[in-house]
Amino acid sequence: GPTMEFANWCKEMQFKWIGVDCGSADHPMNTKIRDWMPVQAKECDAYLRRKYGKGTEEIFPPDHYQLMHTQLFSLDIIHIENLGGDIDKILNKRTIVGCFPWRFVDGESSICRVVAFDEE
Repeated sequence: GPTMEFANWCKEMQFKWIGVDCGSADHPMNTKIRDWMPVQAKECDAYLRRKYGKGTEEIFPPDHYQLMHTQLFSLDIIHIENLGGDIDKILNKRTIVGCFPWRFVDGESSICRVVAFDEE
């Protein structure tokens, strides 16, 4: 999952939204999953310490918790999770993107159809 540096880069680039091809824009160990899955959290901490010399708390400090949500949403930079399809066909291209969510009352997130219009 992204770091604060990535969130700051998104702000600098003045993105309107980003999309990810995974279940969350945040790293699983930077979400509630860290609490829900203590065995895996401990394994992840050990792995991070071996590979980077830092543990989960240092890489994902409390003030960075779910930073892709907390740092960007307040600036109207939203994200779409679980993108799929022919993403590789539009890599490194500028496209017009349409996002068509399912309409319902009082929701905070929704399934949606995302379409990229490649004008080339």
